[in-house]
Amino acid sequence: MPIRPHAHTYICPQCGWSKTVAPRSDALGPGEHFSRCPACGHGSLVTRPADALASALAAGLQTLGKLWRR
Repeated sequence: MPIRPHAHTYICPQCGWSKTVAPRSDALGPGEHFSRCPACGHGSLVTRPADALASALAAGLQTLGKLWRR
């Protein structure tokens, strides 16, 4: 049975890029995990738990994106 991970925010300390992701299951898809900054290529990103507002916003945008692609 899949277990939904908590939403978290990736932050690049070099260029300031950030993204909050709210995965739907424990099988992470493209754009739900980052090991390098997609903007500048910096290798070590800061990861922290997302606050409630960012978590809800990320989940809502993800749902809207799936509906839009239909």
